[in-house]
Amino acid sequence: MLPPGIYLHQLMHHFVGRRSEGEVCAGLSRPEGGPLIWCQVGDGGELPALEDFIRQVVRTRDDLCFLITLPSGHAPWDPPEDLGDVLLSCALPDGGLKSAKQFLDIMRPDLVLWMDQKLDPPLLGLVHQRSIPALWINARAPVSSGGALPWWRGTMRVLASGFDTILAESEAAASVLSRLGVSTGKIRVVGALQRQTHPPSCNMAERDDMAQVLGARPLWLALNTAAEEEAVLVEAHRQVMRKSHRLLLVIVPDDPARAPVLVRRLEQDGWVVALRSEDQTPTPEAHIYIADLPEEEGLWMHLSPITFIGHTLSGGECLSPNAAASLGSAVVFGAALGQDTDAFERLEAAGAARRVASREHLAQEIEYLLQPEHAAQMAMAAWEIITSGAELSGMVEEMVLDLLDKNGL
Repeated sequence: MLPPGIYLHQLMHHFVGRRSEGEVCAGLSRPEGGPLIWCQVGDGGELPALEDFIRQVVRTRDDLCFLITLPSGHAPWDPPEDLGDVLLSCALPDGGLKSAKQFLDIMRPDLVLWMDQKLDPPLLGLVHQRSIPALWINARAPVSSGGALPWWRGTMRVLASGFDTILAESEAAASVLSRLGVSTGKIRVVGALQRQTHPPSCNMAERDDMAQVLGARPLWLALNTAAEEEAVLVEAHRQVMRKSHRLLLVIVPDDPARAPVLVRRLEQDGWVVALRSEDQTPTPEAHIYIADLPEEEGLWMHLSPITFIGHTLSGGECLSPNAAASLGSAVVFGAALGQDTDAFERLEAAGAARRVASREHLAQEIEYLLQPEHAAQMAMAAWEIITSGAELSGMVEEMVLDLLDKNGL
């Protein structure tokens, strides 16, 4: 029997007139062959981490298939090409108990990975009733349309307690779940599933040669910069140079074709500039080095103790901060974040990245991080975050495979 709160939820659904039932993963059928793992994702920002996790798991079990559901109204999402053979996607059934039954009858998932803070009463109630193994990943505080209604707390407790294991993002999240009445034996504080970070490679001989050219000279890197933010970066550099006269700024523009124009503009403003594509080196006299050769981002992240992530001041698509962090480079970023918002905020919360809001603020942070002990502290914090992410992916993979084995799948 389902929890009473689920039937009350159905009554609410009837009166508020939610989307009509019937369109359940239209045109899709359950894949033939191996086990099907259903992943419910509440926030599109978690998709890159889930995609990386799926890549990891199918290397071990290539017979697995995955169904990803997203809330109705979510922007269209197409599976990556390399996962096209193992991934299906559709909207989460949003019509109540009847649609939930249709969905589970059609798809018959063998395992559920719930990556959503909203606990859907009809769906999860049936998942638990049918004894389908389920893990709640990236768990925080459960939310739902029931709000503060007196019976809702009990319903949330029942739904949360039905998971085999709850992987909480933080001690605070675990405390909330414990106060809700969930057994502490079901809760593990492990952090959030993250995108897999593979430190960018570079030509190590080239790296050694450039390190010899630079010597002990202090430098900072502005990576994948937009034209609109380069003036801010350069003025921040000017401000820091008043105290650190030998400081070098390395700019990797988002479009190498802009490099010659950028050099001319900087030289007109009185800067001494060297251009990588012209085989120029950052001599002691150079203030700014424009690194415009393709596929050398890894080289400069290896060399620089500080990396500003471009497009985070101007907006637009930015690079993940995890690559720089994985190499021990302190990350600095602006407020205009893209799909990697979670990665930036996770590093910031751990003390492994700094957010800036203005030219003056950027200059202050660069000046602070030029002190070796400060950059080293951030590098250590970043390393812990990156390595813990890899450990968590491995742990979740082991739990998934163990649950499948336990059920003879």
